Amino acid sequence: MAIIALKPTQQVVDIVGALGGTWRGYNAMCRCPAHQDGTPSLSIRQGHDGILVHCFAGCDPEDVLREIARLRPGRHYDPPAPTRRVGTANVERLWNEGLPVQASPAEAYLLHRGISQPFEDLRFHPRCPWGPKPTTRFLPALLVAAREGRTLKAIQRVFLDLKDGGYIDKVMLGTPAAASWQGRRVTDTLALAEGFETAAMFTQINDIPCWATLGAARLDRVHIPDSVTTLIFAEDNDPEGRRARRKAWAAYRPRGLDLRRMPPPRRYGDWAEVKPGA
Repeated sequence: MAIIALKPTQQVVDIVGALGGTWRGYNAMCRCPAHQDGTPSLSIRQGHDGILVHCFAGCDPEDVLREIARLRPGRHYDPPAPTRRVGTANVERLWNEGLPVQASPAEAYLLHRGISQPFEDLRFHPRCPWGPKPTTRFLPALLVAAREGRTLKAIQRVFLDLKDGGYIDKVMLGTPAAASWQGRRVTDTLALAEGFETAAMFTQINDIPCWATLGAARLDRVHIPDSVTTLIFAEDNDPEGRRARRKAWAAYRPRGLDLRRMPPPRRYGDWAEVKPGA
């Protein structure tokens, strides 16, 4: 899913153009070519290793990429305007505006996802800005802190859909660098997952602290505390998740850590889909 947006290549720009998509920063929303899509439901962004797609209607990424491979744009399209770099002061200001998640729409979203245990570094914002000026909208959002050590570097804003209990969009504010969502404190054993929902559910089911890198491409580059001797990869059950785990394994192996894998059962795409006791 689209979390951290890199500057898109011309190839990605042309794909978005051919699909009639619109850009919000370096994230694009398009009509999905893998199903009859009346309302744009496909998120496209540039990844470190190629194009990254997520269909909010539920299409398999491989099916979407297969349809995209058949596209012949026919011309070059104009790239999106460069995104403005956000200072840490804006990140801290938004975080300080956040409220406790208890008895809020953010708590309802967490319960909707099966996350019932309390976790650190989650807040609720009743009027969080979404989109660039002058078309900015203010929507309720769950704020997910990304910290390097204990320093706040960025916030993932999960804009909430109050009608169905899910979310509308996920957008990063700030530059996460080596930061991660740290829902529980760790001692010697730490797990890493891509999304914060995945990390929270892994912790809830396995009673092992799991941090979220907030993107598959960042699994190999987050700060690991010196106290950690065992590092577990709670990888997703898809090609992107396995590629990310292989890169992370190679990156952390020189540190002498005891590296292990704990993907979810094969019938699930990630730990966020697993229900306690399943």
